[in-house]
Amino acid sequence: MKIIDKYMLKQYLIPFIYCSVAFSLLYIVLDLFDRFSDFLDVKAPVMEILTYYGLFLFKVNGHNPFIVVVLPIALLLATLYTMTMFARNNELTAMCASGVSLRRLMLPLMGVGLCASLFGAVIQETVGPVATRWIADYNKQVLKRSPDSSFIVREYVYHTGPSRRQWYVKAFDQRTPTRLAGVKVSQQRADGTIEMEVTAERAEWLDGTWWFYGVQKKEFDLKGDPTGLPSARVERPMEMTDYPERPDDFVNEMKDSDYLSTLEMVRIIQNRPNVSSKWIASHLTDIHGRIAMPWSCLVLLLLGLPATAGGSRRPAMRSVVFGLTALFGFYFLVQVGLILGKQEVIAPWLAGWLPNLVFLVVGGILTWRLK
Repeated sequence: MKIIDKYMLKQYLIPFIYCSVAFSLLYIVLDLFDRFSDFLDVKAPVMEILTYYGLFLFKVNGHNPFIVVVLPIALLLATLYTMTMFARNNELTAMCASGVSLRRLMLPLMGVGLCASLFGAVIQETVGPVATRWIADYNKQVLKRSPDSSFIVREYVYHTGPSRRQWYVKAFDQRTPTRLAGVKVSQQRADGTIEMEVTAERAEWLDGTWWFYGVQKKEFDLKGDPTGLPSARVERPMEMTDYPERPDDFVNEMKDSDYLSTLEMVRIIQNRPNVSSKWIASHLTDIHGRIAMPWSCLVLLLLGLPATAGGSRRPAMRSVVFGLTALFGFYFLVQVGLILGKQEVIAPWLAGWLPNLVFLVVGGILTWRLK
């Protein structure tokens, strides 16, 4: 790495870290005002509170974790500050006079944006859902002291979609969905009639397979009428290899999308082939919007760098106004895209990626015009 790259990264990362920490602390303090009395009531240990707010930064709220939303803002503000200082001290002029182009100077900062985008994308799919579930369970079990019965789901019905199976579960605990009580699985034909019905006193998910206990089977003819009496009850455990459904599928079906990864959201859509096109468009728009958000780090940098590096000794207020306008415009397009996508006015992929595409084009033009 060249000396000039090290210098630019040092000057850039300091305000970026300051902005990220400031926004994070503000987010934590605002929540702590509402929750501090709850922590005192349950006499929560300090380490438990620190763990809570450490995960709180990664909690998904509105499809994206806070840290993923704040990263592009911190990157853009750090860019505006750094490039304004460079221009005010004539450092950009000196660098260009030494034979280094403005496009070349952008490379190390664009590298930071790429790393931030990759970090946000990975965190959003791995840590985000886990942190959201942990925060929700902690609020329910510790802070609100909800009884165990509040976690019991009764009379639950789950449809598998393409495989045409319907699960009926009398009761299960959301915290341990690997154990089900009172199970009935109905296999349907393509015309909707029942082909076979399997009932079990209970079921357990062991080593990646369902095991049924107290099993009885009943077959049906083409008209959907029973062909005879149910089979004799089998008390020994029976491995049900024909049922690929997982315990998480039952729980995810009841959860808000904030608790799910993108793959889990796609799986839910695949299991619902007969829903309305508007429902599918709405969920696909959310999925594309979620995937696109981390990459706004790179896109906003591509816009901010050439816009502030193109001149010298710009007034600080001009950079501030530009930054606020860019952020307002970006998040305005985010909301416009989501609305148009969910109303089926534009394709879901275009709705989710609309702000990124617009700012990518504008940033690309500004970069191309740089000397």
